[in-house]
Amino acid sequence: MLKNKMISIITPAEKNENFINETLESIHRQTYADYEVLILHSDTGALKRAVGDKYTEDERFKFIETDHDIKVGEARNIGMDMAQGDYIYFLDSDDYISENTLQLLAENVGDYPVIRAKMKRTDFGSSFAIIMPGTNKLKMFSLRKYNLIRNHSALNFLISKAQVEQLGLRFDGTVEGFSDLTFMIPLLESVEVVPYVSEAIYFRRRRNDPINHPSLRQLPVEQRMQDLFTVYNTLKEKPLSLEAEMFLDNTLLNFYRKHLVVKFKDDSFIDEYFDDLAASINKINPASLENRDRILLNDIRAIRTNKVGIFKRLSNFHHLLRDIQKGIRSKKGRKELIYKRIFNRMALMDDLVMFESFQGKAYSDSPKYIYEYMLKKRPGHKLVWVLNKNQKIPGDPKTVKRFSLKYYYYIARAKHIVSNVRMPNSYIKRNGQKYLQTWHGTPLKRLAGDMEAVHMPGTNAVRYKRNFNNETDKWDYLIAPNPYSSEIFKRAFWFNNTMLETGYPRNDILTNDNNPVIIRSIKEKLGLPRDKKVILYAPTWRDDEYYKVGKYRFTLQLDLERLRAQFGEEYIILLRMHYVVASKMDLTGLEGFAYDVSGYDDVSELYLISDMLITDYSSVFFDYANLKRPILFFTYDLEKYKDQLRGFYIDMETELPGPLLRDNDALFEAVENIDQVVADYEERYDAFYDRFCSWDDGRAAEKVVDIVFDK
Repeated sequence: MLKNKMISIITPAEKNENFINETLESIHRQTYADYEVLILHSDTGALKRAVGDKYTEDERFKFIETDHDIKVGEARNIGMDMAQGDYIYFLDSDDYISENTLQLLAENVGDYPVIRAKMKRTDFGSSFAIIMPGTNKLKMFSLRKYNLIRNHSALNFLISKAQVEQLGLRFDGTVEGFSDLTFMIPLLESVEVVPYVSEAIYFRRRRNDPINHPSLRQLPVEQRMQDLFTVYNTLKEKPLSLEAEMFLDNTLLNFYRKHLVVKFKDDSFIDEYFDDLAASINKINPASLENRDRILLNDIRAIRTNKVGIFKRLSNFHHLLRDIQKGIRSKKGRKELIYKRIFNRMALMDDLVMFESFQGKAYSDSPKYIYEYMLKKRPGHKLVWVLNKNQKIPGDPKTVKRFSLKYYYYIARAKHIVSNVRMPNSYIKRNGQKYLQTWHGTPLKRLAGDMEAVHMPGTNAVRYKRNFNNETDKWDYLIAPNPYSSEIFKRAFWFNNTMLETGYPRNDILTNDNNPVIIRSIKEKLGLPRDKKVILYAPTWRDDEYYKVGKYRFTLQLDLERLRAQFGEEYIILLRMHYVVASKMDLTGLEGFAYDVSGYDDVSELYLISDMLITDYSSVFFDYANLKRPILFFTYDLEKYKDQLRGFYIDMETELPGPLLRDNDALFEAVENIDQVVADYEERYDAFYDRFCSWDDGRAAEKVVDIVFDK
């Protein structure tokens, strides 16, 4: 065990301010107390205020100011220069260590200059790891010591500072990715054996936001590639053991196979990066190519002979083979193969516009109103609708089912695509194609890039955000219903193209068709009694209530029997579930009072015929407010929904245009005294209307079409 030996813990903290308290707490709990913590940040004053007196008053915690734009490797170099300890330990400021980690490393390092311990990935909970029981067996890595840095990381090594100084070890401060290798490979080259203690645990945060807060492995491929080339070429200039060379070569070849091959589907990427790739590939030790497959060896041969044309042909052929192999596995795969390899090579049709609403489930929402405006005012376009069910719609357009072969044909050839939700991940936006994303509501719940956690079933948070970002990159136009949404959309959707600040086309009818004749005709179409007032109940879905992936349930908390008994003489109620909810309402015994209108395509028409809206956290109330009619919020699970699921953008208790009602008693009392509720919330309703409905003037579809479609 180390006796009177101090450990210098080096912790760069830039961009991890939200996590560092957990990191520092794990250090503070260590059973080994002879340490100093060097915390590096560009604004140590703000960081000290954030972490509080517990650490700023502990002389072991030292806050070191750095330049703002330095990379982690350079911050670690600064920390090493200032370290006073006998040993150095690197701890990232969004990770933590079990409370006996330093103790176990200190007890087992002996006379070795370096020791390694175990690492685990974690999503982080509220508690910390405790001392783990076991026999504390020590492993020794010699011939396979480079397996210890398969993650390309210097984390969870306890390293003699004398060894660091003797070798002049440094991190490459010019790169983000792979910088640890410039430190670790010379270190491992200098030692014969590395002891490994498995009970000293380093918990590494699994990053769930590859866009706003990416890990090094989640950085763009282009950046990681250039960083790898820089580090690889630097290290290859030094004499290395065969083991070290093969480790570096395998790192390069694995990166090539996993990432660069995918990017090389685009020939322009080959043109841009071929020379840099060739410079590195030519340094590969021949031993690293033994027993490699023929496809890789053919690629390497073309790269080494600098034959770009041959390499492109090989790359394209190999991608064709992979696409065919993938495509023949399923019916959908075969359609996507035809889409990618045939339809996407056909010319765009300048007059073709493709419309889709809620993944083909409905003829509705803003795409419907843009379409109907174009029918009347912009003849000469060929209009196609994605509809999964057969139905007659105005204009008698061509209709296709989602994921049919015709669907892929039209998304490949349409000059314009209009949708209110995301397109499939397989959609490839072509040069010259214009994608109008209307979206489908003013956000109350946090969206995409603003979501700290993703609770949807079968959804990987990293993949969800990356796919969402890939989708929004394809949007040429995005409609915002109000200034509030415009600001949120730009941030949460990472949107940098043309924001159409027009209001929603779907709300045009709330201004243009708000008259007794049209309202009566809609009621007749639905078979509703004319002599009753209408309550619309339109709740949202819960992320964590589902049958299976993509199929959500909704447990009705509203007491319909009691509602009918108390208000059935005056009211009927329409039940409108969110489009992702799969469960059906059982309204047996409530005929003539309760109507399930979840399958009715156009919710805007339901707004028109309703005298009152009951909702919860659905964005429907933002649109309904255009009518200046009463809104009640039945929020029986507010604490759970706010604290455990997505959270909200606005303060529901102070900004909503109606009361928050936690149970049926409160809800029914509000319905009974609706005139008083309206009077009580008049001032707040007016402020809400001014903030969220000011752009809705009945001309949104006209404005959108004038901007997006050439006159």
